[in-house]
Amino acid sequence: MRISARICRGLLPGCVLLLSSAAAWGQEAETAAKKMGGTIEEVLVTARKRAENLQETPVAVTAMSGDDLRAMGILSTTELSKSVPSLQINDSTSAQIFIRGIGQRAPMARFDPSVSVYLDGIFIPRPDGQLLDTIDVESVQVLRGPQGTLFGKNNTGGALVFTLSKPEDVAGGYIEGGLGSYAENRLRAAVNMPVNDELLTRLSINSHRRDGFLEDRSIGETQSVDRLSAIFQTRWLASDSLTLDTLAFWGKIRERYPTYHCKIVNDDALFVNGLGLLWPGDTDPSNPRAYRENCEANDRDALPDLVTNQGDQQYQVKNQDVLLLGATLDWELSADHSIKGIFGYRDAVKGGPQSNADEGGPQPFLRGIVLGDSDQESLTLELQFNGRLFDGAVDYTAGLFWQDEYKNERFMVGSPLVGADSTTLAQLLAGEMPNPALVPPGGTNPPVIGALVPLATVQDFEIFGETAAAFAQATWHITENWELTLGGRYTEESRDSELATRSADLAAVSAALTTADPRFVLLEPERGIHSFLGTWSQDPLSIAQNIMREAFPDIIGAPLGAADNYQTSSVFKEFTPMASTSWVLPETLLENSLIDSAMVYATWSNGFKSGFHEPSGVDGLAVVEPELLENREIGFKIDALQRSLRFNVALYSMIFENMQLITVNVDSANSLIVTSQNAGESTIEGGEFELTWLPTVNTLITLSYSNNNYSFVEFEDTALAPLAVAQELVAIDRSDEEFAVSPRQTAALGVQYTLDTELGMFTPRVDLSYKGEVYMGLDNASWDVAKREPGLVYADDYILVDLRLSWSNSANDLNIAAYVKNATDERYDIGAVATGESLGTYAQALGDPRFYGVEVFKRF
Repeated sequence: MRISARICRGLLPGCVLLLSSAAAWGQEAETAAKKMGGTIEEVLVTARKRAENLQETPVAVTAMSGDDLRAMGILSTTELSKSVPSLQINDSTSAQIFIRGIGQRAPMARFDPSVSVYLDGIFIPRPDGQLLDTIDVESVQVLRGPQGTLFGKNNTGGALVFTLSKPEDVAGGYIEGGLGSYAENRLRAAVNMPVNDELLTRLSINSHRRDGFLEDRSIGETQSVDRLSAIFQTRWLASDSLTLDTLAFWGKIRERYPTYHCKIVNDDALFVNGLGLLWPGDTDPSNPRAYRENCEANDRDALPDLVTNQGDQQYQVKNQDVLLLGATLDWELSADHSIKGIFGYRDAVKGGPQSNADEGGPQPFLRGIVLGDSDQESLTLELQFNGRLFDGAVDYTAGLFWQDEYKNERFMVGSPLVGADSTTLAQLLAGEMPNPALVPPGGTNPPVIGALVPLATVQDFEIFGETAAAFAQATWHITENWELTLGGRYTEESRDSELATRSADLAAVSAALTTADPRFVLLEPERGIHSFLGTWSQDPLSIAQNIMREAFPDIIGAPLGAADNYQTSSVFKEFTPMASTSWVLPETLLENSLIDSAMVYATWSNGFKSGFHEPSGVDGLAVVEPELLENREIGFKIDALQRSLRFNVALYSMIFENMQLITVNVDSANSLIVTSQNAGESTIEGGEFELTWLPTVNTLITLSYSNNNYSFVEFEDTALAPLAVAQELVAIDRSDEEFAVSPRQTAALGVQYTLDTELGMFTPRVDLSYKGEVYMGLDNASWDVAKREPGLVYADDYILVDLRLSWSNSANDLNIAAYVKNATDERYDIGAVATGESLGTYAQALGDPRFYGVEVFKRF
């Protein structure tokens, strides 16, 4: 097993020293340890589909109870990344969940997640519905590393496993309310309503509203919160051996995601100066400024704090309605064998229109918009067989999984009519890069405008998928302390995609222009090129833009021609095996030492993320193959100091093949398209640790750290400029680039002290979260910018400080807390992308500023 030498040098020597020195200390050290007051409770996890002690489970997993989440003030899944190592969650236009640098960057329906979410065992397939508020949650488990055997496809990074609090046989519940800055108000409540001894029910509700903290000069507040959800559960105790749990989840979101800022990062980008194009507002072809000034009008450095300027044609809409139905049947066949059946149905409607991409300025020069409503519907069935064989010598889990999924999406990209000096246009039509030195000063050549950048392309995309899988995993307890686990999963997925593409009707565009203003004269119908019988100083591009807005006032902004229809079918098949071994150190080895228990393990596991069909502009659909991940991991888990200290470490080396990466390209109509490709091979080598320490009965300290080193082994791409201008394929090697979006280093520190007084229990708490700098480039030119001036395309590292003071009464059924999140009012980015080769801009979305508030929790 090969593990990064850098990580081993950083983490492993200290870990080995801790083990060896602790084992060598004698009775004096043990006596000192007994003076410690705190004891860490046993934590049960279900990372292997059965309840096990966290410290004896050979999986890197972080587990938090509902009480833990409440003590830390965690209200949604996004906040988990503040304390869980190697976890990064960005929530701007959509959910972006990364574990160990592996995740899905784009929000489009065709992309599957790399980190999957499970709610009570039900697979939630789409990323838009994953950022569940932690409503009525009993526990959250973050499984790091590929989980391809027991959890199936789309778990190359890991999995988030949520378990709801179940109905109880005694009436009762809780109510929680909170008020905070930015007019925040929230209410949570849950109540148990047993019908009789056999039928139990539970109802929980959640309402959370908050004004947006960003102010856009055109559309007002953005990054607001407006969520309402409810869960109804039943538990039928049919017999001592048969239990049926059901749930119905309904959720509604009506929010505005954040507007973002714009910064020019590359003057030679195609749309800045590279192609010599002119945009509405340009009046001198020898000195084009409109595109640059449009971005600079929304530059963060030029605006007041928490203010953006993206214009009135932005649709920062996050509307979603979700219905989730589930049922779980547990049947104990005997003391050693059981069957579990899991049913899940999900229907999510994502409301539009929703702006998804643009160059970042207030004028709508380049737009990407999801039109109308997008539907996502899925049905999942899973049958599990669990038990023990050979008098408990072997634990096993086996089963079958089936999923049927449908999703659709209507997406458009568009731009205004653009112009060029006749010299520049002649060079472009000849397949040559323009030479700005040949453009006469002052714009003496007649103006020429047209659809040099496509006016509008609208795609209606439907995806039908069916997945079937069979899996098995068995653990052989070779001795009382040593076990061996083997498993595998075979998955077969069929995917059918249907795409209808419609482009702008340039004949209708020409008719509108020439009718409204006879100074426009058609020169070349195929590209909609017109001359303007006037001068550049009259700003003919703005004149044309105003005519288009009046003639075609809808959101598309241009007439559409007939549809071109495409259909593609594929079947993806993968086998994902795993093997692990673990050894619990015998008590005899730990006698007279500071260590109470210790387990070491080694794991080899595999995962895959489903392939899909990628729209390629007017060129139809291309097949993107599944991405594969092989993980080799070693680790240990220790309880020490009379179980007042817990220290868990994982070191890993992963080989990533056929990475699905977002790139910028052009289609045969010379339209700029954001597309996907398999990038070849990369490696991820890293390490992470988690420490929990109770130095006294009243003091809790938690510490976590992760260090991930990402590198491409093979990443071939195509240079955009030669392709756009001359349709020439020029291969480029991008293997020296960094991974985007996910930081190399993360760390978290939490300190909590409980003071028990006659007036009740006071608990102050401070949490610090560190995220390292992150590369945000999308294309090769962005990496060139990074090498020249890293600050232009990197999100800076940052530290967030959260403060909390809570009070509980002596019965512990009433809790009042005051909190401050991001107490230092740090400015940091939660979503950003730099496209240095085409757009030449860096779009940056800000994270939450300082928030404060109070909350009251009452149990009854």
